[in-house]
Amino acid sequence: MDEFIFEIEDYRGVKVKFARTVWQDKILSTSPIGHPEVKPYMNIIPQAIHLPDVVFQSTRRKNTHIFYKLRVDKKGHHIVIVIKYIFEDTDMVGYVSTVYLTNKLYARGDILWTLESIKTR
Repeated sequence: MDEFIFEIEDYRGVKVKFARTVWQDKILSTSPIGHPEVKPYMNIIPQAIHLPDVVFQSTRRKNTHIFYKLRVDKKGHHIVIVIKYIFEDTDMVGYVSTVYLTNKLYARGDILWTLESIKTR
């Protein structure tokens, strides 16, 4: 059984879980699949899930959403959280599959959510 760093509701009220193994073995890994540069932004991840600036539908997997919290540092990086949703019993649950920093916005998938304050910029 996975131990979770946190569980939080996303912007729709769906429970999202962040497994400690994903954080330690994947995200913090120095291997090519790792993103250890996000370590200082750990406190932003729950906020970005609960109240993201933008959420896109993945073009690769229908059950995967790409969450953004925009401009999280002075360099203008965005934090990206990739969440895969599955049904457990009768409830949908999301699992964080990766987190990374970027300076670009994923623009191929459909926009599922935009924070109201972003729409008026």
